[in-house]
Amino acid sequence: MNRRYRKRKLPKYFFIISLALFLFVGIGYSVINSNLTMQGNVVRKATSWSIGFSNPVFDTGSKTTPTPTITNGTTMTMNVNLTNPGDIYAFTVDLTNNGSVPALINTLNITELTEEQKVYLRWKVEYEDESPLEVGDLLKVGETKKVHIYLEYKKLRATDLYPTSQVNLNLSVQANFYLPEETFNTVTVTKNGSTKLVQVSNLIQEATLDDFPIESADQVIACNNGVEPSTNENNKIVLSKVKQNATCRIESSLANAVTNSGTEVSNLAILQDATTNTRLTVQANQTINLNLNKKAYTFTTGNDGSQIIVAGVLNINDTNKEGELKATQLALIEYKENSVGTIKHSKLTRNNNSNIGSTIRGGGNMLISNSIIASDNSYVISTYNDNEIINIENSTIKSDGNMAVVVAKPKSMFNIKKCTIQTPHHTAIGPSVDTAINSEVYLCNNTITSSSYDLKNNIESLEYFYYNNTFKNSTKTPTLSRPKKNNVFETELACAE
Repeated sequence: MNRRYRKRKLPKYFFIISLALFLFVGIGYSVINSNLTMQGNVVRKATSWSIGFSNPVFDTGSKTTPTPTITNGTTMTMNVNLTNPGDIYAFTVDLTNNGSVPALINTLNITELTEEQKVYLRWKVEYEDESPLEVGDLLKVGETKKVHIYLEYKKLRATDLYPTSQVNLNLSVQANFYLPEETFNTVTVTKNGSTKLVQVSNLIQEATLDDFPIESADQVIACNNGVEPSTNENNKIVLSKVKQNATCRIESSLANAVTNSGTEVSNLAILQDATTNTRLTVQANQTINLNLNKKAYTFTTGNDGSQIIVAGVLNINDTNKEGELKATQLALIEYKENSVGTIKHSKLTRNNNSNIGSTIRGGGNMLISNSIIASDNSYVISTYNDNEIINIENSTIKSDGNMAVVVAKPKSMFNIKKCTIQTPHHTAIGPSVDTAINSEVYLCNNTITSSSYDLKNNIESLEYFYYNNTFKNSTKTPTLSRPKKNNVFETELACAE
């Protein structure tokens, strides 16, 4: 790309956002005083500098009082009381650049909870799409970014983990926005051995590689160092969020991109509807972050194995919430022992016309949120190794055939919250074999639909804990198929951690 930029000398302005929470936690309760302040409004030489808060909107389930008080758009204050475990104070607020010049985060300091505090508190400050605030984030002229502030006093199953004496805690966030001089980052793009260098301005933060288009055989672009690629309406490469020098590769298949990536790839973006007859394997020393980027990707391997095998870390996300991974074989994803996975805002499906296999065979530790996981004629999610922990929240789990959720290995745990679970099978959740001993299933605030029984258990040591669920097309309260003993408990512990 031959593109010239004019260097501009700009004056620097500084603008500080600070958020302070003073937290007092006693036995079984907490009192939280929150103060979020922004200060500064500079006008100089016909350029205005104005960043402000507006339009706070509370999360569902959050305390709605007090409403944050915003003064002059730049100061936000609140005085919050959280008195019971399970209380949440969380809202999204608009952060808008109303000035005539862009602003960049120059420094950012967010207080971290200690490991002990993380047990009973959850504290997050992030953008609405769950991405973190970072140094180098740009707020363009007229742009609004939604910032999510979340504070929760957790419900715990082990009440002895609460503090035994009052804790005084000061949480703070401080971001320094400034107007930078225009600088440039160089992005190296390699395609089939051909290399292009692209310069991207830190003020524009986006460049289109017009003379390097994506072709029908090009299915994946893999980048590192903070580059998040996409395509425009003409199917050209668009590089955005460039925060430092980066290298991108365009490959003919997802498997090749991973193979050539070394131990870690920051982003894999699927750029068009595609199929592959190769498996994807994530090695034990690899971390793969897969961004579906609104695209569908189908595995069509001719044998009857798992299509994605994970021994390391596989994170799947689609910030556009429209991407899909599909498999026509035994399983879509198989997480090996001690592997880690997160699946967010994605759709994963299996269409094999077989009652053997699962869409996801669980791993060492997994989190699924805001996603759709489905299977045409088999289990949707099942444990696959001993000592697995699978957390599922705000998602849909749908099987057109057998049980949707299956505990198949010893000492495993399912935590399922705020989900929709559907199956025409007589059992929605249960064990598939007699080896799921000493396992636990926690069901909280779900809608569960099955044809007859809600739960199935023929194992004495498999226990179910449920609370505030809606059971449809079956008994009003959970019924066990072939129970050996009464091991279903209605208790608020199902909603605890």
